[in-house]
Amino acid sequence: MKTLAGSRPQAQAVAPRDPLALYLHVPFCQTKCHYCDFNSYRGLSSLIPPFVEALGREINLWGEATGHPPVGTVFFGGGTPSLLSGGQIGRLLDDCRRAFAIAPDAEVSMEANPGTVDVQHLATYREAGVNRLSFGVQSLHDDELTWLGRRHSAEEARRAYRLGRSAGFDNINLDFILGLPGQPLARWRATLEGALELAPEHLSCYALTVEEETPLGKAVGLGRVSAPDSDAQADMYLLAEELLAKAGYEHYEVSNWAHPGRRCRHNLVYWRNGPYLGLGPGAHSHYRGWRFAVLKSPRQYIERLSNVEGTKGAETTVWDPHSISPLLSEAEAVPLATDLADTMIMGLRLSEGVSLADFRRRSGRDLVQVYGAQVAELTAVGLVELTPDALRLTPRGRLLGNEAFVRFLPD
Repeated sequence: MKTLAGSRPQAQAVAPRDPLALYLHVPFCQTKCHYCDFNSYRGLSSLIPPFVEALGREINLWGEATGHPPVGTVFFGGGTPSLLSGGQIGRLLDDCRRAFAIAPDAEVSMEANPGTVDVQHLATYREAGVNRLSFGVQSLHDDELTWLGRRHSAEEARRAYRLGRSAGFDNINLDFILGLPGQPLARWRATLEGALELAPEHLSCYALTVEEETPLGKAVGLGRVSAPDSDAQADMYLLAEELLAKAGYEHYEVSNWAHPGRRCRHNLVYWRNGPYLGLGPGAHSHYRGWRFAVLKSPRQYIERLSNVEGTKGAETTVWDPHSISPLLSEAEAVPLATDLADTMIMGLRLSEGVSLADFRRRSGRDLVQVYGAQVAELTAVGLVELTPDALRLTPRGRLLGNEAFVRFLPD
């Protein structure tokens, strides 16, 4: 792989300046949705107690190895984290507080399936320290939910939202999927209008993507199901932009909208290519110039952590995640060219774009010095605009983001 002229060959393995984001992966589900390619498993609920024990050990391991650094956000993802009890979530958050310097105002998010919660469970999550809920609603039409393989009904989704409010949550996200094969625009409008009646602080609206190894991907490959229509998805996306803007939501990332002050702080770390540690089976990390991932099998994860007590590898001269964790399935030191490409591809997803000042601090060079040809080409076709402070997508660029992102991939 080529490196940038006059630059270091890989991102420096130095301790991050910014607070860490912690991601905790809970790999259990009651059923597997047809479109899902996340590392999640059904029928393994008996492993939840030893998994919680193992995850606590991994949290402690990384806290010791990194010198107990500050953490600004914690995110329980999955899978279905709401299959854990409030006591188990509370125990894991206590483990995090012992292992890391969790900020007093930390954003603590938890994904929840509308079909797995009641007000008592939600109240115990809130008491444990979770202060932001993310419900995977996906649709407010029962037949669409059935087609997607979701367990809940539209009314159960509305009820779960109301229960979240009753349990004291004042920061709730709802996830939706647009552009199902054959989905009429009027049905997507009805889902959006139903979501706006609930008035969550945050909305995520993602176009349906077909992953090859999922049941949906196999059905599309065999011709049993039509692939999503990109033109129809574009129309639905534009409708979301229109309706959510009228309702006062800020369109701050390609697929995400929020009330002022309610942007997802955890995901902003990803989009700004900041430091994060992903713990749990299959979780990914970006830390000190490395990207690495945990092995996927929950059973192997539990077995390998059964005898781990901790590590003394806190601040070594040559930092290598392999020396810290016995769980990694992959790890690579990130070349600078790849790190800057990631910075561009992720940062352009934000409405604010890629900050020129931040790029200069990261690379030691001006953005246009490094990517002048790409900026000129994309500006000429109307996909990006260069302001005095940032490079960002145009409205047209948000519709054709992949056309822009691919230009920044390293040779």
